[in-house]
Amino acid sequence: MKQRLPLLLIVFSIILLFFVQGYISSFLRGRTLEEKLGYVPSKRVLRMVVLDHQSLMSSWLLFKVITYYGGKIDPKIGSFKDIEYYNMYRFIDAATDLDPYNIDAYYFAEAVFTWGLGRIKEVNRILERGLRYRTWDHYIPFFMGFNYFYFLKDYKRAAKYLRIAAGITKSAFFTSLTSRMLYEAQQTEVAIEFIQQMIKEIKNNNLRRSLEVRLEALKAIAYLEKGVKEFKERYKRLPHNLEEMVGVGVIEKIPHDPYGGNFYIDSSGRIKTTSKLARQPKRRG
Repeated sequence: MKQRLPLLLIVFSIILLFFVQGYISSFLRGRTLEEKLGYVPSKRVLRMVVLDHQSLMSSWLLFKVITYYGGKIDPKIGSFKDIEYYNMYRFIDAATDLDPYNIDAYYFAEAVFTWGLGRIKEVNRILERGLRYRTWDHYIPFFMGFNYFYFLKDYKRAAKYLRIAAGITKSAFFTSLTSRMLYEAQQTEVAIEFIQQMIKEIKNNNLRRSLEVRLEALKAIAYLEKGVKEFKERYKRLPHNLEEMVGVGVIEKIPHDPYGGNFYIDSSGRIKTTSKLARQPKRRG
């Protein structure tokens, strides 16, 4: 009996491990997205805990968010589904609080949380932190100026931040863009220029692909907007639909929406798309 006892214990342990492993796997699959990304303590607690390792912890928080985001994004379409934006934002907010010089965190916030979540004011609050510390960096006020212009339609504040960027760089590009903001220039064209600038700076391949898809969609919209303008000048009215513009030769063809939607003209003559410039998550049956 004593000789059989170790063998019975081994068999029992294997059976127990099998059931426990199945339970743990089922539990992990059922966790919320926030739990999968993980929790982050309050900024005050983090500062107390990390002591002199703020920069290291900031980099780790950003790395964790980028890894999570990279696992969710589809590189073919530059979009994603089932992603926990709010918890990601808390990580980025904590990362820039611990290390306000962490430029990659500001790039990530601008690239992901404006277009994807629409949390423009929250992103600008993070960028304000960068503006206070990264006084030599023209991209922080550049991002803020674009956000105020394109998303919030606050042209006065947009010009204010772009003037800061122009003052730092002494660049003709920022000076020209500032004047265009003041005169409420064509928004789609400004968006295209903005994204092209970001693509030059972004190092993360997933983020760059996401922006490239956005750029492709905006170029298609700009092409159609020019067509509507030419149609109005020629026929003194709005086209009934995009097909009419093709029929009279104003545009060669209706471009493809990289997000999978269809472009159309609304009642005011604006170009829109059924995708709303975002890959829509599939509904679960």
